[in-house]
Amino acid sequence: MSAPRPFQEATIGAAISAFSSHQGRRRFLVADEVGLGKTVVARELVRQLSDDGQRPLVVYYIANGHSVAHQNKSRIVGFLDSEHIKKATKTPDRLSLIAIEKRPDEPVVIYALTPTTSFPGQRARLTGGRKEERAFLSLLLEKAYPALSRALDPDLLRLNARGSWGWAVDDARRRFDAAPAGLVHRFRDALLAEFGGPVRTTLEQAVQDLRPTAFVGRLRRALAMATLLHQPPDVVILDEFQRYRDLLEESETNPLLKALFQKKGLRPPPAILLLSATPYPHLTTRWEESRGALAHVELLKLIGFLGGPKLQDEAGALFSAFGNKLRDIATRVDRHHPELKAQVLDAEELGDRLRRLLTPLMSRTERDSVASPDSSASTDILKADPSPEDFAIYKHLAEGFGERQRHEALPYWSSVPLPAQSLGHGYVAWKHATFTAGQKLVRMTLERRNRIHAPAAWPDAKLRAIRRVAPPEVLSLPWVAPSLPWWPMAGAWQKVAADPKLLMFSRFRATPPSVASLLSFDVESYCLHRRGNYTKVMRRRRFKLAAVPGPVMVAFHPSPWLILHTDPLAKAGSSMAAIRKEVQRQILAALPKGIVDRSTAKARKRHRSGAAVLASIERSAELATRSTRAWKLTLGDDRAAQSAAARWGKARPIDRLSPMELADLVDYAIGAPGVALGRALFRHDRTILDEARYPELVQLSWQGLRAYLDNPIILATLPGKTAVDQVMKAVVDGGLESVLDEHFWLRTPQLQEGSAGLAKDLKAALGLRAGGFTFHGLGRSAEKVSVRCHVAMPFGDAEAEPSTTAGSGAAPTAPARPDEVRRSFNTPFWPHVLTTTSVGQEGLDFHPWCSRVVHWDLSSNPLDLEQREGRIQRYAGLVIRRRLKELLWDDVVRDLTVLHGSPWQCVARHAERLADTSGLRPWWVLDGAQIQRHIFQRPFGRDQVRFAQLREQRMIYRLALGQPNQEDFIAVLSRGGEATHRLLQPLVLDLSSMGLRKLARPTGDASEENFDI
Repeated sequence: MSAPRPFQEATIGAAISAFSSHQGRRRFLVADEVGLGKTVVARELVRQLSDDGQRPLVVYYIANGHSVAHQNKSRIVGFLDSEHIKKATKTPDRLSLIAIEKRPDEPVVIYALTPTTSFPGQRARLTGGRKEERAFLSLLLEKAYPALSRALDPDLLRLNARGSWGWAVDDARRRFDAAPAGLVHRFRDALLAEFGGPVRTTLEQAVQDLRPTAFVGRLRRALAMATLLHQPPDVVILDEFQRYRDLLEESETNPLLKALFQKKGLRPPPAILLLSATPYPHLTTRWEESRGALAHVELLKLIGFLGGPKLQDEAGALFSAFGNKLRDIATRVDRHHPELKAQVLDAEELGDRLRRLLTPLMSRTERDSVASPDSSASTDILKADPSPEDFAIYKHLAEGFGERQRHEALPYWSSVPLPAQSLGHGYVAWKHATFTAGQKLVRMTLERRNRIHAPAAWPDAKLRAIRRVAPPEVLSLPWVAPSLPWWPMAGAWQKVAADPKLLMFSRFRATPPSVASLLSFDVESYCLHRRGNYTKVMRRRRFKLAAVPGPVMVAFHPSPWLILHTDPLAKAGSSMAAIRKEVQRQILAALPKGIVDRSTAKARKRHRSGAAVLASIERSAELATRSTRAWKLTLGDDRAAQSAAARWGKARPIDRLSPMELADLVDYAIGAPGVALGRALFRHDRTILDEARYPELVQLSWQGLRAYLDNPIILATLPGKTAVDQVMKAVVDGGLESVLDEHFWLRTPQLQEGSAGLAKDLKAALGLRAGGFTFHGLGRSAEKVSVRCHVAMPFGDAEAEPSTTAGSGAAPTAPARPDEVRRSFNTPFWPHVLTTTSVGQEGLDFHPWCSRVVHWDLSSNPLDLEQREGRIQRYAGLVIRRRLKELLWDDVVRDLTVLHGSPWQCVARHAERLADTSGLRPWWVLDGAQIQRHIFQRPFGRDQVRFAQLREQRMIYRLALGQPNQEDFIAVLSRGGEATHRLLQPLVLDLSSMGLRKLARPTGDASEENFDI
């Protein structure tokens, strides 16, 4: 469990102060930027409020989706030991079921709920819920109003439940007998609040007026109310509440929400903790404001919820006065005017008053408090010069559109590759278009696809520019190079100048799948051209087991003996020759003395297979039975493979070893993918070699890593005589063990099971189903051209299509879910390019192995630009780790404790000396650690000029907080240029509990310095 950083401790202290006043509203907002650990703050607050789990505490954790709620509830109580976490989190997932279930016998209990199922609003569409709820409701009605219950249609509460209804009712009776006393009385009160009185009359009328599901839905809402009255929470956590803001807006009018949030008799109101990186719109455009999205109104409403109407009015007046002062400063032409300094001081005073008013209710920590945005990113301008073929594509598109939609051709052509083939029925202009065959156009055809032959250049300037920074030879790499290589990289990894991973943002939904499929096709063309038919070439498999253990089996066998007795990290930083020598010494030290037989020429030339030698060694070490059992559980019904597994366990014990066989063992100890995988996992999960868990490791190696590497594209790019030789050389050249160690270190804190979940997690990520995209035929042709997506994949709401297992060529299945795609992208393996729209720019992590962001279409405002780049600027991101290696490598190599675990544990320890007072350095912010952004420069485009404007506005958009007409407000503040910006920058509101902006300023009066302009 990670300890809170100083900026988090300050936030925790402020929240505890807000919760300590039982006479106040007891509400607090944590609005830290994405990736700054709001869940850590929530966990620490629950820990302190429960006295380390000793004092009874009921927590309602409310999130927008079941998966998020389920994932995070164990993190909120992560301060408990594993057994108590299981008990504390084994709770119902909807409010109405809490009354049905017996409360866990634990001091701290957490219920993970969703707003739609547990807190339906007054205008929400009500449903019948689960049969367990309805059965319990029938019993409560029978107890509360017996006569009414007998008069009701018996099928009313049954709805669609049939044969299982009797069981559900019997189960409800058993649960009711165990329920705390007083529930029936609370249910009567809840029915009165929901339906009005007299209750029996209003219920009978509701049966007549409402659909059965609506009536049952209102009964369920009453049951939820009874639960709140009967077992009220001590703490309510609203995570990413901006997604269900109506809960806050109805908190004064909805009886259910009033019962959730407000004081009940002598009992104080629950502590309410709001978590969100975007709790209010930070910036709204004129178009958004014209549609009713008013950022300053939303902010003031939120302040009212937190602090009450009086404080809301006071904040509104202060924001208005503050905005007027900023306008006065920005429009002051004479920078030496004597009134200017007084205006700046007045603005500072107003800002301080706002801070004093708001920080008891909220805290927002931002990275730019300690580092400017430009210091953490570098800009690469990609020249995207159009070709004659590009203009031919535009002409063809425009002529195909009808007269009324012809003006839409330019934006589509500017963003979507092969737009006439890519747009599809979701676009009105395309749906009504009539396209000619375009025989002379460069396009995607069945013939081109089947021959796996991409053109030298696609007719899209941006796509050609991207290919220069992400060429096929880079995208085809099977994994990203490690940040902390244990020896010099070689082969393809030595030649690569930049990391292969790219995160791309576009405007239109058709762009991500079009770009992803064309990039993937380019890689296939580069690797597989003239190697076979498109639909068949990816079905070829090179790693199959024969009936006798052979090279394939030994390569992917995570040998417990080699994992336990060899470790190339002992000579990290040395040449490969020195590492081989050390590993050979380790092997000999673990074998009987004198086992290497050099007595005769025949003995020296003896050369059994690596599988035979290793099986004999494991037999001598009494590990062969464990290996055999694990392989048999992994291989299923394959008779030949099962035979190989059985033979492994029957090998004769080792009695001698030739020099050549010893050299083979060294090769397998360093280069076998199964051993590298197992040793990396063993550094983090010391139980993975236990007999009960070892099959997980074998399954990860064979069903996960072997299936991933058995890919014609990957094998086509790797040197070697056989497929096994190719992969074993790649393991060494690309530092696979170091990569896996780094990934496991990153991933462990994110998993509910901790290190015990690593094997299952990586296996799922490696098994990502490849997606696809279908290009439309042109002219009268009805042909549709389906193209695979694998090295590049679309994400989120992009118009992707059903998928197949990567490279299988099998029939399509359901599309890969966005969380599956994100999980795989966040490994060092494929996909290397993730293409998305605005759906991927808020609230998601893409930083573990990606350091480059492509603004395919530039964002419309500075906040969106910051949100996009914030996806890869997060805790321990790739650029941070690469920079820490440069700064700390010598210390890590000299640290003797490096052999007792992951080198990254040593890095974390040595990195503490780089920490600052805020705690943001070095894991969130670090000098010299820069992500790379790519933007396009076209002769007729405005992206470069627009980017310069966005970068300028990015420095000052935070000043628009709480102001109406924000786009106009920023335009006014931008007029004065650099001189005005230097005056305004120190006036940005600091809502962090730690006061980071003032801490980051140089000593002395910053405002004084800015008058010497």
